[in-house]
Amino acid sequence: MPRQAGQVRLAGYLSACRGARAGGDLYEVVTTSDCVRLVVGDAKGKGASAAQSAVAVLGMFREAAHEEDSLAAIVSRIETGLARQLSDEQFVTAILAAVSADGTKIELLSCGHPAPLLLGTARPRFVGPWEGSLPLGLGELAAVPRVPVTIPFGPGDALLLYTDGVSEARNKAGVFFPLPNCAAVRAPLDPGTLPDRLGDEVIRYVGHAPDDDVALLVIYRDGAHPHRVALS
Repeated sequence: MPRQAGQVRLAGYLSACRGARAGGDLYEVVTTSDCVRLVVGDAKGKGASAAQSAVAVLGMFREAAHEEDSLAAIVSRIETGLARQLSDEQFVTAILAAVSADGTKIELLSCGHPAPLLLGTARPRFVGPWEGSLPLGLGELAAVPRVPVTIPFGPGDALLLYTDGVSEARNKAGVFFPLPNCAAVRAPLDPGTLPDRLGDEVIRYVGHAPDDDVALLVIYRDGAHPHRVALS
């Protein structure tokens, strides 16, 4: 993971579930001639089969990111490759991002993945919408194409991409992890350390190493990082 790509900086966290040497969560960053492209994904299942699916997606993304002219074209290429490699019951949720050359815009394309969380001067908010988006490997079942969303990205902003090992983590009472309101997100913005702090907080919340893989990737722009707006 490079610390900087183009006009944005990056920080990441990746952990396999309990008892697994390798997991099915993934992230990658590729700097092209005109933008920075990223992917965060989560292969169905655990262990070796999920890890193999993740490796397949990573390899195809790394190649297509340099050769295709849009996120949609990258996704189409990955879908074609996965059709030859995955069984009917396998799929990979993913979100792809393209950061403009000047760093002021981010295009997002979701494939059945949880919505990213935008952090900055305002209250943390999920950016989307993603209704009807299907995971990689299931795209041929969609009635409509996946639709990209472009968001403005200013100095001091940060975008958190994550897998459901975070958003669906549960404590002993069965309550889901409160991602938008958790301590790591509510704290004064320090994007460079956010993935590690958030990963540690998830472990404390669950009470042990997570039962699902966890991937976190933060994209951020340098600026006057303000204190988080108080949440009621």
